[in-house]
Amino acid sequence: MNLDRYFIASSYGLLVASFWILSSTRQIDGVSLALFFAALIAGCLIDLGYLRWNVSRRLANGLMIGWLGIAVVEWQMFRASPVVVITHFVLFASALKLLKRKDTRDWLWLYVISFCIVLMSAGMTMGTTFLLLLMFYLLAAISSFVVYEIRRTQQSFLDEVKNQKIVIELWREVNDVRRPLGKPGLAGVLGFSVLALAMILILAGPLFLLVPRVSRNAGRSGPSGLMQGETLSGFSDTVRLGEVAQVKLNPQVVMRVRVTYPRGMAEQQARNNLRWRGVTLDRYDGQGWNNVGPDPTPIRRRGDNFQVEDPNWKHGFTEQQFFMEPLNIHTVFAAPRPVFVSGLPELSRDLGDGLWTEAPGYEKLSYSVYSDTFTPNDAELAEDNSRDYLRSISQRYLQLPEDHDERINQLAAKVTEGARTPIETIRHIELHLKTQYDYSLDLRRVEQGDPVADFLFNTRAGHCEYFASAMVLMLRARRIPARIVNGFQTGEYNSRADVFTVRQSDAHSWVEAYFPQHKWIAFDPTPPAGLSEYDEGFMAWLRQYSEAFEMFWLEEIVSFNTSKQISMLATAQNLASTFQFNASQQWMQWARKFGSWLDAPPSTNDTATGVAKPETPVTARPATDYRPLTAVLIGLAVIGLAFLFNHRLRGRFRSAKPTSVQQSIRFYEEMLRALERSGHRRQPHQTPLEFATAVKLTAVAEITQLYQRARFGQNALTDEESSRVESLLRELKRKNQ
Repeated sequence: MNLDRYFIASSYGLLVASFWILSSTRQIDGVSLALFFAALIAGCLIDLGYLRWNVSRRLANGLMIGWLGIAVVEWQMFRASPVVVITHFVLFASALKLLKRKDTRDWLWLYVISFCIVLMSAGMTMGTTFLLLLMFYLLAAISSFVVYEIRRTQQSFLDEVKNQKIVIELWREVNDVRRPLGKPGLAGVLGFSVLALAMILILAGPLFLLVPRVSRNAGRSGPSGLMQGETLSGFSDTVRLGEVAQVKLNPQVVMRVRVTYPRGMAEQQARNNLRWRGVTLDRYDGQGWNNVGPDPTPIRRRGDNFQVEDPNWKHGFTEQQFFMEPLNIHTVFAAPRPVFVSGLPELSRDLGDGLWTEAPGYEKLSYSVYSDTFTPNDAELAEDNSRDYLRSISQRYLQLPEDHDERINQLAAKVTEGARTPIETIRHIELHLKTQYDYSLDLRRVEQGDPVADFLFNTRAGHCEYFASAMVLMLRARRIPARIVNGFQTGEYNSRADVFTVRQSDAHSWVEAYFPQHKWIAFDPTPPAGLSEYDEGFMAWLRQYSEAFEMFWLEEIVSFNTSKQISMLATAQNLASTFQFNASQQWMQWARKFGSWLDAPPSTNDTATGVAKPETPVTARPATDYRPLTAVLIGLAVIGLAFLFNHRLRGRFRSAKPTSVQQSIRFYEEMLRALERSGHRRQPHQTPLEFATAVKLTAVAEITQLYQRARFGQNALTDEESSRVESLLRELKRKNQ
């Protein structure tokens, strides 16, 4: 691969990376992505010379002006978001540049546009995919700019040669020693790009940790309205039965939830009762369910939390930390009976106990919920058997459609025969639906009549919405208030990240029945076949590690805020203080031991025999202690060795022979200084050989030839040649004195 092809490959790698980053946001329609991808392929073929096609500048300008009108129509008539309109315009302008033979300015323009695309995409996605693609983009950008600068410099030199008509003569005398001007090694360019990328990432780390943070939710008073979030295929705030032929299972991740259970609660039992509650539906019109009532009521913030209900501290709270993907909904998901909510800009509550917030748009949302997930057992619920309901509860949750099928009432009476309490009635209906009906996603359209009646008496198969609808209607037929809940199952537990991964395929509908003392209790009539099952094996293992890295990215990078920054700095300060204290203690301890060793008197015990020596008489000469002297000598020896090593090292560097290039430059400069004294000054435009020819001295010609060989041929002079050069220099100096 030559330099030009490497430049094209690197540049298109840069463009593909930015285009890939944009497509990963899932905010651009497939048609636009397909057309721009086709433009990328066509542009690459044009630059490689396989396709002869060139969009003229006049045609490009006309098309750009025409597209401005299309952009206005797309914005005003089709109500597209401004970011989508701008992105379409940028892609169209880039496509026009791609479909022509590009000069230096065109490439630079494409580089700038690709950078703008990456900046726009950074605000639309925050997943690990963006991180990986960004690293590839940076590598391609560094490589492209390096080769771009090399090509631009070469082109400038060639233009100068052409304009000034410079003629380069190659002398016959140096044909055997000259080297042709080579092109830069492509492996070296790639290696430099990788090294530069590594340095950028290393330097970016401290900047990321130290730059002050601003809360993402601060100052948000309304929806951004720029982009559209992910549309959920299985979750909705309404249910329309009999209109969908097939419910498609979508593996797209919706949220990740980290759960902390209250003390004393069995984890497995608590996990079995967990569901992510979304909306409640109370009114059935014979074809579907919806939520009828006033707008949600705002909840006042108390400190950092929204208090949804009066707390009951008896059983403790289940803490949930939600990491939501960009969703096109206002619903706040939580485990049943949420008490405290934090991390949201605002919070509202409807009559069905559903929670709502400001639409996050295309942003990832993170918030925490504390729920009272304690569920009473059947014995406790059996004591709560009063049928004296509030009027608001009876009117809202005992409603049946005007054309209600009486067969449903008859079936409910038959199934619950013998039940004495509401909980027994509920369990009878729940067990009947679980065991007597099949779960299926393939359903036929109901042309006439009640789809729930069709499910109970004809098809006897359906998905969770049919099971929940049938149970609610049968409970209401037995005068027990009930409602449908739409939300998600618990999801797949990832032990590596300690989170539940919830996908669109986990969307689920279940039932809540009312008890006067315990309020709303959840029940699920869907058979086990309708509940999510998760794969095991290598792919599941690989997916868990990938999602664990995703969670690390979300928690430690995306959610890195001011509080974490302060905590990190405090931790670093404590570690530094602890290290300093420990180091000081160690130094003091060592100093005390060394001091005691120096000051200690000589031992009076014979360590070999263990026999005590006789005490030295006072008049006798005291025993000599050599330890202080030994310490001094050791210190002097260390200083001497250090000095000697330094002297030898400096001497080695001083005695090192100069390289061939340095040597050649030195003796050639000495020759020029000697010739200047005799009036022979080399002009800036003269090459060494031209200057030697003008001087017409044998010694100068011989020195110049050796200089050329050593300087450009990288061949060191032999000892004989060095001696010859020195004698020639002495001869020149003697003649020019």
